[in-house]
Amino acid sequence: MNYGLVLTARARADILRNAEWWAENHSLDQAIAWFDSIYEQLEGLRRMPERFPLAPENGSVEVEIREMPLGIGSRPSYRAVFTIKPLEVHILTVRRASQDALPTEGIES
Repeated sequence: MNYGLVLTARARADILRNAEWWAENHSLDQAIAWFDSIYEQLEGLRRMPERFPLAPENGSVEVEIREMPLGIGSRPSYRAVFTIKPLEVHILTVRRASQDALPTEGIES
């Protein structure tokens, strides 16, 4: 079964903000490569999103939330936080893996 993929406004803003950081701190070419790679990797959630582990924030909210490592290179340094609904995967945010846990009030159900 293939799920639909829904990116929240927050997730889209996170991706754009991180790509801008890449452009400012690395290069425009790397920023574009990072941006394209993130969207390509997120497409992988359409099939078997349950294969990814529960996110650390999972126990703090009523809905089940999971995380998927993302990034370029051999060590992904970002994570997509998402929830699975009957026919869709909802990407809630895309964060640096080193960031503190997502505040639970920021999690949509």
